[in-house]
Amino acid sequence: MHGVGLTLDERESISRGLAKELSHRVIATRLDRNQSVISREVSRNGVNIGYRAADA
Repeated sequence: MHGVGLTLDERESISRGLAKELSHRVIATRLDRNQSVISREVSRNGVNIGYRAADA
């Protein structure tokens, strides 16, 4: 899966993690992804509070 875009499931996990105020590092670890992938995803699609999986 690495090197491939994030799945909707992964994006939903990011959204839930951000809602729980988890760090990008913790979310990345849970998804077995690099922290930079999570940070870039959130930056592109809404900063932490504004991130929505369906919109991403």
